[in-house]
Amino acid sequence: MKALLGAELLKMRSTRATALLVLATLLLAALTVATSVPGVMEENAWISLDDPDLLASMVGNGFGAPQVLMTLLGVLAFTQEFRYGTITSTYLGEPRRTRVLVAKGLSLTLASVVITTMTLTVTLTLGIALIRSQDGNVTLATQFWQTVAAGFVVMAAYGVAGVAVGALIPNQIAAVVGVLIWMLAVEQMVIPLVPEVGRWMPWGAATSVLQLGPSYGFDDVFLSAPMGALLLAGYTAAAAALAFVVTPTRDVV
Repeated sequence: MKALLGAELLKMRSTRATALLVLATLLLAALTVATSVPGVMEENAWISLDDPDLLASMVGNGFGAPQVLMTLLGVLAFTQEFRYGTITSTYLGEPRRTRVLVAKGLSLTLASVVITTMTLTVTLTLGIALIRSQDGNVTLATQFWQTVAAGFVVMAAYGVAGVAVGALIPNQIAAVVGVLIWMLAVEQMVIPLVPEVGRWMPWGAATSVLQLGPSYGFDDVFLSAPMGALLLAGYTAAAAALAFVVTPTRDVV
């Protein structure tokens, strides 16, 4: 397993698309923070500069684009192999396909720690600077630390779920387009329009874990953070279980 994990991490590091996606995501995270701080680009913000949870909110909102990134990286971990025909040699090197699936999941979990740390570095540095430029309240309150911890959990879950999606949908274009449509169109429309339904979606669960309900204008609609975490874990486990069932029986051409 150690050799498999090392091979998966090497594949991820040596792929140019990974670096480009991470860079683009960090830029989007920075833009999200800049547009979320009251008085910078948004005059009528949903949160005030005096709110002790302002920094926690900015950090939580900064995880939007990284969530999509982790899902895409998970999808690419499998679909790239099918696209370039390397899946055959991978399975020849390790005939037990479930071990390959586990190695890819672990590699994305480790990658999520690095990317989450990078995201926090960018959002915290920029967020604190912008809040102070507006004479706002920079407080490392309890919710801030909860949001930081939640960020690591959410990012790992999305990475593992992405691997499962890639294993279930080996066609790279179909998998990537499907993920983007679901995460950026379907969920982003349903959650604000029908929050009673949206809160049960994966993004709604992540929103609950990150305690970002007020950013959608709803204080009591979303699940509690613990319930959101259980729901997100359930989605991740279900996707992984399905991948474990399908992967060993799929024909490889």
